[in-house]
Amino acid sequence: PSLSLSHSLSLFLFLSLSRSVLSPPASLIVSPDRSQFFEYESVSLSCEVQGNSARWRLKRSTVFGERSDCGRNWGKPQGSSCIVSLIPSHSGVYCCESGSGEHSNAVNITVHGDRVEEEGG
Repeated sequence: PSLSLSHSLSLFLFLSLSRSVLSPPASLIVSPDRSQFFEYESVSLSCEVQGNSARWRLKRSTVFGERSDCGRNWGKPQGSSCIVSLIPSHSGVYCCESGSGEHSNAVNITVHGDRVEEEGG
């Protein structure tokens, strides 16, 4: 009987691990759903979490190697979302990160300068 119990336990652990690998515990939702933006556009970023979202934070990594949370020099926390009025220096990789180091999908957001100049030609 103890053999079958340990067998069941390892099967349960395997299934639990597989499930967490297949579906990340959190998803980064970008609204509007794009990765290219113009300066002064506004974007809403939120962490959609299975279970408790309290320990998840929205992080940004820039090309300058700066890594910070929403509300620190960028973005305005609003409920479970982060509202960002974009400028070119906001270009970078955004993702949700838990206190224990788990990550959501990462989204690379690029902010272009003056729209008129680019369209003018």
